[in-house]
Amino acid sequence: MSTNRPRPRTSSAFEYFLYTAIIVETALAAFVYKIIFGDPDLARLSLYFGILYFAFLAWCIAQLNSLHRRRKLALAEAIEPEQPSTETTPGPVSDPAPTEKPTRSAFGLTTSQLVVVIVVFVSAVATFSWALKQLL
Repeated sequence: MSTNRPRPRTSSAFEYFLYTAIIVETALAAFVYKIIFGDPDLARLSLYFGILYFAFLAWCIAQLNSLHRRRKLALAEAIEPEQPSTETTPGPVSDPAPTEKPTRSAFGLTTSQLVVVIVVFVSAVATFSWALKQLL
């Protein structure tokens, strides 16, 4: 007997929007950074732009983390085999052996994932800064 379970519903459009927003925001931040430090009158606004940038970046990362956590839980529920009822099973049911989970650090990422995010972020800022330097 096969059971047809529906696939977990994902919010891939919102996820792609968040990834695109992070890239566009970083490009915009590099552009604004170049303009602000080029004009001494706007230099006092750099702190506010920095706060706004990091707040939006933190919101995007939190939303992505939430999406990934919900997707992982939905997949685990869909894959989890059905438990037999206790009425038909004589005797105690033992708990499955605990599985080892990778340790998590900041933002629910492993250390290697966090390093990748930081390297990509620094690379993006350097690339956008270089491109703006060439254009301006």
